[in-house]
Amino acid sequence: MKKTHWLLALLIVSTAATAFAQQNTPIKRVLLISVDGLHAADLLNCSEGIAGANNGAPYCPNLTDLVNSGVNYAAASTSKPSDSFPGLMAIMTGATPRTMGIYYDVAYDRTLDGPAKTTGNGNAAAPCTPNQPPTGYTTEYEEGIDLDQTKLNGGAPGAGLTDGGIASIDPTRLDRDPKAGCAPVYPWNFVRTNTIFGVIHNTGGYTAWSDKHPAYSAVAGPGGGSIDDFYAPEINSTVVPLPGVTTPSGIACSAIPDPSQTGSWTDSFQNI
Repeated sequence: MKKTHWLLALLIVSTAATAFAQQNTPIKRVLLISVDGLHAADLLNCSEGIAGANNGAPYCPNLTDLVNSGVNYAAASTSKPSDSFPGLMAIMTGATPRTMGIYYDVAYDRTLDGPAKTTGNGNAAAPCTPNQPPTGYTTEYEEGIDLDQTKLNGGAPGAGLTDGGIASIDPTRLDRDPKAGCAPVYPWNFVRTNTIFGVIHNTGGYTAWSDKHPAYSAVAGPGGGSIDDFYAPEINSTVVPLPGVTTPSGIACSAIPDPSQTGSWTDSFQNI
């Protein structure tokens, strides 16, 4: 989430989570939308129109509806550093990167040792001795911890073409905690604070989240289990035809929309 004004979403969801816990509000559903790189100026441009795009007419009608009925916090600020992982988790926790321990998808943690197996992105395997002082190691929470990062389902055994979920996370590619007998540190346990999903789930609410990496199951928070419905196809996998899949606007994915770009899904607006 690069320099996105995320405080509004944080306030809405945090208030709703608190209200739900108190059981004295008519609020039944809360929708959180987080868009990487969506600046306040970008939202203004798409809601009012800008020369050179869509013949000058507005081109984000659904977001415009939200803007017209919402509040714009002009003095809000993103997390620092600002990127997908720390920005998203700042919304989910209300904490700074320092407090929640989330600085970037790939960072460093002095309390952990390395993974048992080298990750898909080259974070090398390293030793871990139970109950001994850690050496400190690079952390990685993105496509590199998938069983197979080239696949949209992350390589989860028996998974559908687009849905691997947390089953696609390879525990041997996770950093390990010597204080816990060198147990692998799953994304949700890498977070040092609870999350809004934990608050809602623990008070009987039903929670769902969709994101771009199985690793972003971190939104569940410590202990995991607070996301009832999690959908996270691997966005950095290899582009392939998706027979039987159709977008809400009616585009059939049985053929690759932009066959000139078949590396990663993010290489093409049409494909993504």
